[in-house]
Amino acid sequence: MTLTDTAPDRATGTGRAHGKVVLIGEHTVVYGMPAIAIPMSGLSAHATLHPPEAGSPPPAPSAHWLGHDDALEVRFTCSADTIPAGSGVAAATAAALRCWDPRGRPWEVRIRSDIPPARGLGSSAAAAAASVRAVADLCGAALDERSLYRLVQTGEKVTHGRPSGVDAAAVTATGPIRFAAGIARPIPTRVDARLVVADTGESGSTRQAVDSVRARLQHDHANARRLLTKAAELTEGAAADLADGDASGLGVRLTEFQRLLRELGISTTELDRLIAAALKAGACGAKLTGSGLGGCVLALVEPHRAATVREALTAAGAHRTWTVPMTQETS
Repeated sequence: MTLTDTAPDRATGTGRAHGKVVLIGEHTVVYGMPAIAIPMSGLSAHATLHPPEAGSPPPAPSAHWLGHDDALEVRFTCSADTIPAGSGVAAATAAALRCWDPRGRPWEVRIRSDIPPARGLGSSAAAAAASVRAVADLCGAALDERSLYRLVQTGEKVTHGRPSGVDAAAVTATGPIRFAAGIARPIPTRVDARLVVADTGESGSTRQAVDSVRARLQHDHANARRLLTKAAELTEGAAADLADGDASGLGVRLTEFQRLLRELGISTTELDRLIAAALKAGACGAKLTGSGLGGCVLALVEPHRAATVREALTAAGAHRTWTVPMTQETS
């Protein structure tokens, strides 16, 4: 990524990124432990940058639901000189403009996303990644993976405070990744299974959940070491299960990891109810995904059980569900 003062050679820039689920390792990844994340290519954010209309005042920042298709549209004006007030997407966009369009010209940014926010599915990171890619497209700039990750993390720090980085890596990954200490690597996945993801309808707060977990771990250092060591063992075991094609073993580890998350105080009655419903319907394993205190659960299921588990989750109160293949092609 290099700084350039050349003018953009396009009138419009576009970019895209997708959602994600953390299979295992959320929260403990903040402390250097590994995590595994899976792309959700069926949910995506699309960004467009173009010049504001001549003679028109910049549109006020806005965000609203498009009721006909349950998508979120976000609009704002941004330049290299923008100092975002609490907007991680604008912070990432402005950082990208400082790299490739440092003259301070304003650009209108429009993002359309069907990734529900505050559900642990990577909504903010995907929007930031899509917008950064749109800036690169606008300016005709080459964008490598590491630079994209750093720019998205600029936004995630504004949105979440102290993000682990797993979201920033996963929303542009082309397959399952193992993430630890800021480094993402593809991992082999031979498990013949699906993930059924269910939305509780309750918004979660990554910042609140991370602060709560930190307080618990700092209160009891011996217990913190035990939890972090166990979390790392379960995650590394899950990576081995993926490589070996062991859906049963992987499911057991996911359910065990949920016990750790419950001990950390970030599960809720609604999350626990959906997890119990998935397991009763025949899931190999189930847990919350993301920050917790609301959001979503995921259930690992054999392909022929996916419909049954989705129906059970809906009957148990899930607002919506998605089925995610363990391996997928994304862009």
